[in-house]
Formats: sequence, structure tokens, C-alpha cells
Amino acid sequence: SRGQEAFWRLSRVEFSFDTSERTYFKDAFEPGKHTVSSHRLSALVTPAGKSYECQAQQTISLSSGDHQKSVQLLLSEVRIQPFDITADFVFSEEHKCPVDQREQLEETLPLILGLILGLVIVITLCVYHIHHKLTANQVQIPRDRSQYKHMG
Repeated sequence: SRGQEAFWRLSRVEFSFDTSERTYFKDAFEPGKHTVSSHRLSALVTPAGKSYECQAQQTISLSSGDHQKSVQLLLSEVRIQPFDITADFVFSEEHKCPVDQREQLEETLPLILGLILGLVIVITLCVYHIHHKLTANQVQIPRDRSQYKHMG
């Protein structure tokens, strides 16, 4: 649409699983095949033409039609590009998820603040040194002590 950037997102997830499979489900409550899905999901929102990347863990909640069963789908270290694939196994420029962007800012912000503080200290010392050099060569005129009160 005009005035807005085009984007893609994950709007529906359907997950089928079989709890009678003993390898993954030990002592399942109702063994058998089950399906859960998302409701009004808007996840992995990414500008069109970019791939989605997120190292942080994200949770997507899924539930059955009767809301008796719910599943938490945990995603981490995700990189997806559903459209505009130019070649096999080649992703376009990545769009980082908000959690990764925040973590990157939290890592770089102390470094930036430390550099600024160090620069302020160096500038202050330089100004003091220059001021001290300029005033050291001037002849010191004795102060007039006639206005001091007698301390006797």
C-alpha cells in the first residue's frame, strides 16, 4: 500500500503431533494424534525483500479448537526468507528481530558511553594543560594587602 512499507509476516501456524510416540512423549495423557494452531498471529514481521533473523528465543502459543490442549512453540536461532529467493541457500539482507536489536544496543551502548567519557576527560586535561602553560609565563603581581583587616 502507499505510504507504508510492504512486509511479510507469519499469520498462522498449525502443528500436528502424535503423543502415542514413546520417544518424545512418555506417559502421555491422551495418546494419539493432535493438532493445534495459532489464533490471530502476527509473528516474524519483516520488510519485503529481506530475510528474518533472530538469535533470541521466541515463544508462539498454539491451542486446539476446543482449547483443551495448548502447546508452546519455542523458536531460537531462526533465519527465514519465504519470498524473493535469488539462488539456493542464499538469503537477502537480514532484518533482525526487536529482541536482537535491543541486545545489540545493550552491548554497544556502554562502549560508546565509555569512549565519550574518556574523550571528555582527555579534552579537560588538554584544556587545563594549555591554560596552565599560558598563565605560568605571566608575571605575578603582588596583591594589595592594604584592604585586609588587621588580624591582631
